[in-house]
Amino acid sequence: MWNGTRALVTGGRGFLGSHVVARLSALGADPVAVGSADADLTNLDATMALFEDVQPAVVVHCAVQGGGIGWMREHPVESGRDNVLINVHALDAAHRCGASLFIGASSTCCYPRTPPVPFKEEDIWNGYPEPTNGPYAQSKRTMMDLGRAYFDQYGFRSVFGVLGNLYGPGDETDVERAHVVAALILRCLAEPEVLEVWGTGRATREHLYVADAADGLLALARWGRPDPMNIGTGVEVSVSELAKHIAEATGFTGEICFDASKPDGQPRKVMDCGLAEREIGWRAPTSLQHGLAETVQWYRRQQEG
Repeated sequence: MWNGTRALVTGGRGFLGSHVVARLSALGADPVAVGSADADLTNLDATMALFEDVQPAVVVHCAVQGGGIGWMREHPVESGRDNVLINVHALDAAHRCGASLFIGASSTCCYPRTPPVPFKEEDIWNGYPEPTNGPYAQSKRTMMDLGRAYFDQYGFRSVFGVLGNLYGPGDETDVERAHVVAALILRCLAEPEVLEVWGTGRATREHLYVADAADGLLALARWGRPDPMNIGTGVEVSVSELAKHIAEATGFTGEICFDASKPDGQPRKVMDCGLAEREIGWRAPTSLQHGLAETVQWYRRQQEG
């Protein structure tokens, strides 16, 4: 379906979006990457003007105002307010400009703080999210719920990929805004005597290589229903295990210590990804070890160049 398809990718110059653009190009589509310099998506008029100018057949919505757990905790207004506006305006503009499909990037943080593990899509609405990123998580829920409303009222097709924690080439280079994988790689490459890790190390996460995330999002076009679908690995890794893997990948041989005064965030995060395999024939192909090796190589090139 992608050959010659004009696809607008919001956040298309960012971490996830740039990989979506590359994947669309490989599939023969006509991707248009847009970023904050092209339009302020918190402004509906600016968003509409952009979408009317591009006239996309498909919108892949990756734009986000975000950061790691520390940034989320310090900026609950921006992470909630700005993302609600961005998500609502992008969805509305996609419908109003005549697009046939909206693909929205959601996040595993939209799940309640302690749902049954592994997380299944039907449990998304059964409780408030982890409070340290609650407003951001609620913005993702708003997007997904509104997508269903557009389908019910107008028949407008939208699909939503609930993505595991992303990492990979092109990730954040500012350690203050970085999520856990990028932050730990940056700290290790700085060659400290001691690698300090936030939290107890007991919290678990599911880590999704960004190129796999891009492929999984686009595979959702075969789904075509306004229901969330988990796009991840289904592999649960503790923060302490992750720190050891990253130390090995970077060659860090110092001590690893955990700062229990800092928040762990959600206790466990791992998704049941069986629906994606059954319904669209998709599963993540990249192992954590291979993905970390590729990511560390990318960070080393950034530091050298």
